[in-house]
Amino acid sequence: MGDIGSTVLIGVVLVLALGFSFFIQGLRTRRAPMGKVVGIASGIRHNEKLCENYSEGRVTGRFKTSAWDKHKESVDFLPVELRNELSVVFESVAELNVTIDTARRLGSAGYVSASNIEKLKAPIASCKQQLQDWVYANMNNPEYLPKKRSIFHL
Repeated sequence: MGDIGSTVLIGVVLVLALGFSFFIQGLRTRRAPMGKVVGIASGIRHNEKLCENYSEGRVTGRFKTSAWDKHKESVDFLPVELRNELSVVFESVAELNVTIDTARRLGSAGYVSASNIEKLKAPIASCKQQLQDWVYANMNNPEYLPKKRSIFHL
């Protein structure tokens, strides 16, 4: 019985250590420049889908701005033109979110005008393409990838 208990204990410790390792690697990935850009690109893709839904008359939800809000001060490695375009897009998206929130509080169903959505489609598509190009151009650049460290140097 003691041998089984110690084997189970060792197994549990190994599983916990492996889980902790994956957790730490996930943190490193999100904090790395590439992880920041991928997070922003994910928000752009989500917002692009929302634009399509609103254009088709399907009222869905709020636009995502969290990744941009979190990382906008730390993405100075991106080209200036792209940062400026992202800033304009996410400011417009934030304004639309305020409109959506206000209309929901007032109980209005058709709260986003088609003209506002149409104005966003081209800049969102442009940002998406530029971010995708940047990721492809820099996906093997060690400067932007998460650093590989030993367990003692978290």
